[in-house]
Amino acid sequence: MTAYIRYLPPDATDHTYAATAGDGGARWGVVEDEVLADGIIEGSMVEELEEPPFGGEVRTGKRMPLDELHLLAPATPSKVIAVGLNYRSHLDNSPIGTRPEPAHPPLFAKLPSSIVGPGAAIKIPPDAEVVHAEGEVVVVIGQVARHIGPEGAEDHIFGVTAGNDVSERTWQRDDLQWLRAKGSDSFGPLGPRIVTGAAWDDLRLRTRLNGEVVQDARTSDLIFSIPEIIAYASRYFTLLPGDVIYTGTPGKTSALAPGDRVEVEVEGVGVLANDVKVESRKDGT
Repeated sequence: MTAYIRYLPPDATDHTYAATAGDGGARWGVVEDEVLADGIIEGSMVEELEEPPFGGEVRTGKRMPLDELHLLAPATPSKVIAVGLNYRSHLDNSPIGTRPEPAHPPLFAKLPSSIVGPGAAIKIPPDAEVVHAEGEVVVVIGQVARHIGPEGAEDHIFGVTAGNDVSERTWQRDDLQWLRAKGSDSFGPLGPRIVTGAAWDDLRLRTRLNGEVVQDARTSDLIFSIPEIIAYASRYFTLLPGDVIYTGTPGKTSALAPGDRVEVEVEGVGVLANDVKVESRKDGT
């Protein structure tokens, strides 16, 4: 397996874009983990890449410690697609009511501007009423995909990462579309890294809220597998390298409040951690 990150270097002074999908001097790197005999990872180093890795690795030879870098969301997608109701454990626990098992992957979209990285705040709009966290495994597209079948979809997978499909339930219930409910700024935490070569068909997914495990499942429990999701989406959308698909959340989701900390852990990927704040109307932060 290989892990890739997107980051600001240690000498960066402008972190304006650190919590967004924007560039702002961001760079890509490949992570070289030092794994000790007992399995603990420590002393990780990062080697800088000349460009995003989707077309292949081009290393610059510059290396730096991982813990000195400011990590960003490891993708700047043109499209953020998500799948609802993709775990049977979520069908009877959906906050918008018990739902039958779907015949096709129920797709919806989040806005690219909803993407934030590890450590960035989830900012609750002042007029939001009920905001939930949804831990998910996210697949990252590596090659252009259009009108492909499930059997060919694996060739279009670059890797997987962790994501949080933050959702405002009142807006999800009452609005004509889920644009506000799913696509508000900071409602798409992503990271901390993309891992290639992972056994994405059977990864453990756990969500913790203030240290307590609130979701625990495996991607082998998905109703629609990752290749099936990619194939279905490619019927309607041209998927480009770096596009991401949130594959669904299991079980019951949990309400968020200012001061909470949400951690989404995907086996082999790491932990995506974000604190919850109220967005200020005055300065937009």
